[in-house]
Amino acid sequence: MRRFRSILLLTMLISTLAGPLSAHQCTLGGSTATDMQIYNSCKADLAAGIAGHDHQNADMSDEILRLRAENETLRGRLTTVRQRLLTILGDL
Repeated sequence: MRRFRSILLLTMLISTLAGPLSAHQCTLGGSTATDMQIYNSCKADLAAGIAGHDHQNADMSDEILRLRAENETLRGRLTTVRQRLLTILGDL
């Protein structure tokens, strides 16, 4: 059961990192006006610092991910303690 939780947590962590890594890739997709507008908008977001590529946001994201992982670990421990308490109360 513990191994399953670890695998599940790792999978969730990887899936949450995959989204931001693929976001805002400024690549020109073609020569149409729409493609150029998307590319220019992406570059403008990067220049303005609102595209989520700054290091401070990355540091906060790492901290949030660490705290979420710690939270899941603590929830698992709490579940174990609850189960033990219910077993002890059931034996009384």
